[in-house]
Amino acid sequence: MPDSKNNQNYTTIIYQLDEVKKTFRQYRKQNTQSTGKHDFLPELLRIEKNNGYNTYSGLNNFLRLRDASNWSVCTKLGLKPTGISPFYCTDVFVENKKVLCIVCYPKESLTIELSIFPGFYPCEKSKCMEKVKEMVHSIIHKKEYKKLISSNLTKM
Repeated sequence: MPDSKNNQNYTTIIYQLDEVKKTFRQYRKQNTQSTGKHDFLPELLRIEKNNGYNTYSGLNNFLRLRDASNWSVCTKLGLKPTGISPFYCTDVFVENKKVLCIVCYPKESLTIELSIFPGFYPCEKSKCMEKVKEMVHSIIHKKEYKKLISSNLTKM
């Protein structure tokens, strides 16, 4: 079972909408002056629709990381629904270590957020989705808290 203290320490990386086509939405990393901890994710990524011509089942979207010169050979990760809209989850590899990534992908928004949880694994398979939902709720709570704080500061 993952240590809950480790799962409270996560990094959120924001990507801004860059280009929209029929089959994908392309995003560019917002803060390019990275301090090093965000360098494991590329400058560009895409959310692609699953056209059904593959062996992936139950996935409507893919996360494609621009880690090669041609998009067709770039890393392609399935985005699993968490049961809480608009959040999805997938696993990314950082320094050959599997790390949980929760993606907040509201389709009408101009940004997406990737929250990286380095302390999630190892996790019992039977408890993974339950733990993912707990983390999504903590992300939502943190976002609501930030909105509340910023709205109170603007009122002052």
